[in-house]
Amino acid sequence: MSRLRMLGAVGLAAMVALDVVLVVLAVRHTHAGSPAMTGIVATPAPTASHSSTPGADPAGSPRATGGPGATVRPALDPGAPRVLVDIGAAGAVARAATGACGTGGATIELSRDGGESFQRASVPAAAVVLRVASVDAEQAWVVAAGADCATLTTFTTTDGGGTWTPSNGSDGSWHRLPVAGARIHAPTGDVDVPCPRRLKVLGYSTLSRDQAYVLCGREGAAPVLLRTVDGGASWSDRGEMPGAVDLDFVSATTGLAAVAGNRSCAGISVHASTDSGASWKPRACVETTAGGLPDITADGDRAYLGVGEALWFSGDGGRTWASRPA
Repeated sequence: MSRLRMLGAVGLAAMVALDVVLVVLAVRHTHAGSPAMTGIVATPAPTASHSSTPGADPAGSPRATGGPGATVRPALDPGAPRVLVDIGAAGAVARAATGACGTGGATIELSRDGGESFQRASVPAAAVVLRVASVDAEQAWVVAAGADCATLTTFTTTDGGGTWTPSNGSDGSWHRLPVAGARIHAPTGDVDVPCPRRLKVLGYSTLSRDQAYVLCGREGAAPVLLRTVDGGASWSDRGEMPGAVDLDFVSATTGLAAVAGNRSCAGISVHASTDSGASWKPRACVETTAGGLPDITADGDRAYLGVGEALWFSGDGGRTWASRPA
């Protein structure tokens, strides 16, 4: 192949990769299908007769007794390495250990069977992962950087992780920044998030190029939820969410949150909102002693909850959860 043809092929591949990213963002929560539910290990949590705030005990609720007797209280360090999970169509799931600037260590895994098994993907240049996204059994993408976190690249696969096509930069997608702070990358570029009390971006959920929710938090302070409908140009305060460590909205009004340190749940408490995050109700308790910051991802009634290498699936909007093999 001549040098001219090679350059043309590389340019075409980069444009295709960027197009995939933009299409994914536009249809982020419109996937369909559901893997089979097996081995239900979590039951619905007691629900108060009124809206409750994540982290608050429903009146009269007994202390959960799953595990060795202690609730899960991960250190709320927004910059700590974590395992990210993202839901795709049917049984597609993407999972990535983020790694850290300076040391790298990121890993990327893809599943076609609802998280029953994962295949490690080889993306040598992705030493630090800032976002992982699953589209379907063949398509996925990640925003990543080298160990020095100096340059960001979007890597796209259309063959189930067999090969990955890089494209420079990450414009067109929401993602965390390499250094934790009160900023996030929006489709138009880095934007300031008005996190109060020196809080930093702890979790986020995106619905389109314009709509996103950001959870601001840090150790020793109650997390706060903010919302934008104009791509980060302005933000509205949706209130405090004590104990919340991650969240994902399936529409502008409906979302799930993972809450740690809830005294009524020896594990991770899953809360739900149907009013755009203004109020939350406990929906289930996933009993676990797994460590690390939880990550929750949802699409319609389907949802996955990851804590480190542990993974659970829900097919009924987070009311019951089935463990997936480690």
